[in-house]
Amino acid sequence: MAGSGRGRGRASFTFNIEAIGFAKGAALPDVVCKPPPPFPSTDNKPVPLKTGEDEDYMLALKQDLRGTMKKMPYFLAVEEDHEAIERYRKKYQDSEKEHAAWTPDWRRLPREMKPKKKTKKGAKPKKAKSSEPKSNLDVLKKIE
Repeated sequence: MAGSGRGRGRASFTFNIEAIGFAKGAALPDVVCKPPPPFPSTDNKPVPLKTGEDEDYMLALKQDLRGTMKKMPYFLAVEEDHEAIERYRKKYQDSEKEHAAWTPDWRRLPREMKPKKKTKKGAKPKKAKSSEPKSNLDVLKKIE
């Protein structure tokens, strides 16, 4: 029973090491204990950018499209705060204004996007107890 564990006895491989190129009894290569280089070698250099009339025309078209998109009423501009230090109080005052500023028209949006009010699961409505105190005579008549 003592020798039935995995750590006892001769070490055996679960695969044939001769199939991967090592002869039986030959020393295996040393383990490499150093980290990989921080950056991979760049054997292939990037291709230089194309220059010419066609590329200049496409660049002008792209810039014109971006300018047109920024002029549209649907463009949401990012408001940048120019203060170096953000104040704690101001951060929360601005967030309240943002939430109050936009109220969506839920008729135009799908129902799945509308937030739902959470209800407690398993909470049953309590039955209203009768406020009239029952007299002993009524109870006795019910028993009979």
